[in-house]
Parts: sequence; C-alpha cells; structure tokens
Amino acid sequence: MTEKIIIVEDDPGVRFFLEEALKGEGYSVESFSSYEDATQKISNGIDLVIMDISLPGMDGLTAIDDLKRQRDIPILIITAYGTKKNALEAIKKGATDFFVKPIPLDDLKVMVRRVLRTRSLKQEVKQLKEKELKDFVFHGVVGSTENMKEIFRNVEKIADSDLTVLITGETGVGKEEIARLIHNLSKRKGEFVVVNCASIPDNLLESELFGYEKGAFTGAVQQKKGKIEVADSGTVVLDEIGEMSPYLQAKILRVVEKKEIEHLGSTKIYGVDVRIISTTNRVLENEIKEGKFREDLYFRLSQMPIHVPPLRERKEDIPLFIDNVLLGITSELGSVTTLTDDTLELLMDYGWPGNVRELMSVIKRAAVMCEGNRITRDDLPLHLKGEYTLTGGVYSDTSLDDAISELEKNMIIDALKKTQGSQAKASKLLGISERSMWYRVKKYEIDINQ
Repeated sequence: MTEKIIIVEDDPGVRFFLEEALKGEGYSVESFSSYEDATQKISNGIDLVIMDISLPGMDGLTAIDDLKRQRDIPILIITAYGTKKNALEAIKKGATDFFVKPIPLDDLKVMVRRVLRTRSLKQEVKQLKEKELKDFVFHGVVGSTENMKEIFRNVEKIADSDLTVLITGETGVGKEEIARLIHNLSKRKGEFVVVNCASIPDNLLESELFGYEKGAFTGAVQQKKGKIEVADSGTVVLDEIGEMSPYLQAKILRVVEKKEIEHLGSTKIYGVDVRIISTTNRVLENEIKEGKFREDLYFRLSQMPIHVPPLRERKEDIPLFIDNVLLGITSELGSVTTLTDDTLELLMDYGWPGNVRELMSVIKRAAVMCEGNRITRDDLPLHLKGEYTLTGGVYSDTSLDDAISELEKNMIIDALKKTQGSQAKASKLLGISERSMWYRVKKYEIDINQ
C-alpha cells in the first residue's frame, strides 16, 4: 500500500521541491501552505507529516501540540539555520526528527524511509499483539481463566434484563469494569453513574444519591438532581455498598422496590428507571449477622451475584493484562514497549495484593522508567524484587502522605522524561487528565525544561 505524506510549508519553492522528490520515491503526497489548510486532510490514514516550524497562522510548535493531541502520526520538522533550538523543542513536543534548510535530498529520502519503516513495524507489532489478545479480551475486559469466562457468559445473559447485580471481590480486581461491561452490553440509553459509598460522608452521600431542593440545607442555593436521578434509564453503581449506613440502606431499598426517590427538602416523589449494580469487598453475609447490613436489601441487590477472583488465583491473565497495558502505551507514545523474560517471571511469582489495579500501575510506571522501550527487573518497584516490603523498610520512618507524595512526584518526573517534557503525553501515560498533570507539576515545582 502506498504511504501517504502531508507537507506543510509556506515557501512554494520548497513545497514543490519536497513534493516532487517524494512523489518520485513512489509516495502519495499532498502539500499545503498552512497547518489550518492541512487539518482537513490529516487523518489516521496519513503516514507522515513534514512541517516547517515557521508557518503563517498557527506556528509549527503549536501545530505539533494540536496534532499529537489528536493522532499518532510521525512528524518531521523543517528548520532554517539558527533555529535548531526550536527544532529540539519540537522533538520534546513529540516530533520524530528534523532537518535543516537547504534540505539535502538524499538525507531527506533516507530519513523518510526510516520513519515510515519504523511506523510500519510498530503497527505490525501492535496488530500481532491485538490478534493474540483477541480470544482473551471480552469487550475490553481481560480474562482467559474458566472463572472469568463464566463471568462473561453470565454478563451476556443478564445484560438486557433488569436484574440487580452484586459484584464481590477484593479491592482492585476490576469490579467496576464488570459493572461497566454489563451496562455497555445492555440496551439502556441512560448514563453509567458510579457512586463511591466509602469515600463520601454519610450526610453528604444522601444528597449525592437523592438530590435536594433549594433551601433544603445551608448552601443549597438551587435544586440539584441526585446521582440516581441522573442515571435515569441508565445504570447506577453503588460502589462499596457495605460501607453504607443502615439509614441510607433503607432509602436504597425503596429505590430498588418502588423505583422512586424523594429529594431532600421535598415530599414530591420522582419515578426513576435505573439498573442497580452494587459492588463490595466485604462479605455481606457476615455483615448481616453482625447487624450492619439489612438482609432484605441484600436479597434485593443480589438477584445476580458475581464474584471476581483475585489476580493470584488467575495468574494466567497476568501476561494478557501486561500486553493490554503495553498496547495502550504503544498507541500513546508511538513506540513498542516490551519486557524481558526474567521480568515476566518475577511478575508471575509476585502475590499482587492490590490485584489488577496494582499490576497496571506497576507496568505503566516501568514503561515510563525503562530505557530503550525494554522493561527489565531494574525498572520494577523495590518491593516486587524483595528488597523491602510495603509495611517496612525505606518508608517505615516516613508519614504515609509524604511517602505517597514522593512516589507521585517521582512517577511524574519519570513520565515527563519518557515523553521529552510533553505534559499531554505524560498525562496519558499515567492515566490522568492534562489538568491534573499541570496541577501536580506546579505543586511539586517540577522544571519541565530539565
């Protein structure tokens, strides 16, 4: 298939020279005098963009930011004498390489061939990995063991029903992902809303769930819908339902039984059509015996119980999770990241108390820290290698908040190094928003230029 190249250069002579030279090499080439003119043509079907730094309207550096936010396309930068500093800044922002005017034709052809070949290899590796994973990923959720396949079969059967679902399992096993899977496979058109019952104080949780009227309490300056009402015709997930107080349990029972709610400060009844999915890491049967959880609510919430096993009981899935995470990183960074056999062996032997969430965090961190896109044992956290435990060792004389802050700061610095200072790419690599990345860079006084 013929590779497609876009040229963005305001000098008509240079533009003609580049276009003719690359067409002579057999490429499909289009050229434009400004980035704004080129944007309509730049798509995922384009294999390479060659762009001048100095452009009318949007300059080349700003255009790189815009392009990298939208697509993973290699960019070659054209620069004139005396502007190599700008060219290096472009590399930091994500450009693949640069060449200086006057442009040596042979060097240009070699560079283009190299960039396109590298892109082709990356796509081949990614496609191969996706093909390998295809049989073990169910609508985005990884699972190859018989337990997970049974969960997937049950999810397919109940997705279009109105059965309540209680998903149990340890912290980090992926309970919310299973809940989202049920919603996505259903015919419900409303929103998927998650309410964490453990992180919201009881007095606030009531207004968060049921909404309130103007004047219902101090600070209630206008009417506000609750999460249950927001999820009307959709799904509401009561995350860690075992943390909910008996008072709120009674109000949730009414929602399940009668499909209706009342705002705080009002006696008006609102009908709601929501699918209730609950999750917990507790054994609710024990909570019932201790009088902490209503038995009638338990039976109404658990018409379809699903238990997600911990990662240590499905270690066959570990390589699949790793490949899935690395595929995402490949898409973000445009480079293929792999890991050594002895590193995989170490990851397979570890107990993973934090389950899938911990594994994904470790792999993302290792991908940031590794050299040459190859993860080794040296790139893993010390506790995985037995050099200290999480309950003792180097953090034993440090407060938890300080230890977490130090880890967060180091991960952000490592991500910025990996992405040549690009906050946008670093935020995607770490799974946080660009706003969160900007806030943390400012909080920890991180010098992007370094």
